[in-house]
Amino acid sequence: MRIDDYENLLKENAELKKLIGQFKGLLDSIPDPVFMKDDELRWIYGNPVILNLYQIDKNNYIGKTEDQLLPAEFAESCMESDRNAVAARTVSKSEERARTEDDVIHYYEVFKVPFYDGLTGEFHGLIGVGRDITDRKYAQEALEVENRARKENEEKLAHLTATLEQKVSERTAELQKEMLNAELLARTDVLTGMRNRRAFFENSQVIDKQARRHHRIYSVVVMDIDLFKKINDTHGHAIGDMAIQQLAEIINRNLRASDVEGRIGGEEFALTLPETAIDEAVEFAERVRAEISKNAIHFGDGEITLTASFGVAEFQANSLSFDDILAKADKALFQAKTNGRNQVMFAQEVVD
Repeated sequence: MRIDDYENLLKENAELKKLIGQFKGLLDSIPDPVFMKDDELRWIYGNPVILNLYQIDKNNYIGKTEDQLLPAEFAESCMESDRNAVAARTVSKSEERARTEDDVIHYYEVFKVPFYDGLTGEFHGLIGVGRDITDRKYAQEALEVENRARKENEEKLAHLTATLEQKVSERTAELQKEMLNAELLARTDVLTGMRNRRAFFENSQVIDKQARRHHRIYSVVVMDIDLFKKINDTHGHAIGDMAIQQLAEIINRNLRASDVEGRIGGEEFALTLPETAIDEAVEFAERVRAEISKNAIHFGDGEITLTASFGVAEFQANSLSFDDILAKADKALFQAKTNGRNQVMFAQEVVD
């Protein structure tokens, strides 16, 4: 080799070494994880971010594979992601994890680019760049937890959550939503999730007006728990509350969407059943009564079986008002109590 050629070669090597140093310096300065692997997926480069992330010895990692460098809990998933990227022969995206020194799991979105020879199609290596998505991941998980909690409460607060389907971002809309919530809560019995006395009467009077205007029918059912005071005195108010909640659950299971339910007193409930004749209402009440008597309340080492008494009345053309129908149902309930409890009684009028 001539001296000129040798000097040129040295000069080219020096320039190449300088370029490589500049390129490595650029990669080292990237604040996200960066790595390169050869055709057998062995490490040939990792920037300080990824070496520190997995606590890899910067002086002893070249030529090694994931299972030799990464903790076992992460190695296999990373290797599988590498193999998928190579097989795809194009840029691919995967989600990978790492555990920091303070034992916190971090999540990374990693883009991997396999390099193939344009002429031979031979695989030469893999380049990967990641970015920390931990905050986004935890935010998504927190949102999922919130959604699950909201779903669990949907049955009890169905009429409330129906008005809260969409979240609003502006402060004015948030204030309007809170006002709507307060109004709905004022119409809801907290213990059972049913309508309270006020809401029951308002909705039932609407049904009464429609029946009078369009010559429709409806029936009213009133019920209460037999010997409820004895339950409270013997077992305490917490068990009494459980009895009220169980009765409410059984009632709700048997209602139609058009029916109006309400807790109108301590242990007293009322239902307004539109388009329902008295024989159908009695059949409904008998079904609910039988279901109540078959369901025991379990607490600690004990249990109690509930019974309930029912009174039923039907809207008639000469009925003075909704209160008039309710009073007849109350009278029938009193007869059921007097006749021994755990039964259904009804009031029947004959129109001239």
